[in-house]
Amino acid sequence: MNTNRTIAPWLVKAYRNAHYFVHHGEEIYLLKAGEVNHALSDLLNTYGATSAAFITACNPYSQVRSEEENQAAHQKLVAELTQAGIETIEGLGTDPHDDWDAEPSVLALGLSRSHAEQLADQYGQNAFLWIANANALVNLKLRYPVADPSAEELEEWFDELPVHLHAAAKQLPKAERNWLMTVSNKEQEHWLAPGSWDWNTPWPQARPDGCAISIGTELDRMFKLTSNGLEKLYP
Repeated sequence: MNTNRTIAPWLVKAYRNAHYFVHHGEEIYLLKAGEVNHALSDLLNTYGATSAAFITACNPYSQVRSEEENQAAHQKLVAELTQAGIETIEGLGTDPHDDWDAEPSVLALGLSRSHAEQLADQYGQNAFLWIANANALVNLKLRYPVADPSAEELEEWFDELPVHLHAAAKQLPKAERNWLMTVSNKEQEHWLAPGSWDWNTPWPQARPDGCAISIGTELDRMFKLTSNGLEKLYP
């Protein structure tokens, strides 16, 4: 892995917003980063898989390649997984706004995280989707740090933030700010204004950095943290 490589915040946000489809027989499953997929959970249980990864070999580092190059890379990836005894199901990574072409992808059942990371690096991928267990929380796993935004990108981000969030945003450490720039406007509001949380509302199931939080409401989180002797009510 190239330790000097980074990924622009806007590109990470595009990965989060992408739609990832798994085609299993006549069934089509839509996976979204940061969300639990109950149909995928059933699929994992059907195959007796305790983990899975959704990965592509197309367009290394999000640099567009020809359809022929992408298909060749995809077939090589599938063949490598099959040879390793990994059950695979065909899929597609798509942009809901159709700004880029769909990427042939594969859901690899029972793949370990270290194997998924090795394949992502081997095929020049910035990220892959990781499903750690049968609860089927879909996590976006980056292989490189989020880059510092340009001055223009940072100014544009602040301009789009509601004014009441500016003070909190300016106090963030640089790394946390970079992560926050990759999530939706709704999630940005959530993490920047913890004082406005509705304790009965479900919290995001993953933090901006991709760490799973589990499932529940803000009130559940408060009880869990309090029972562990922690005063801080948010990650």
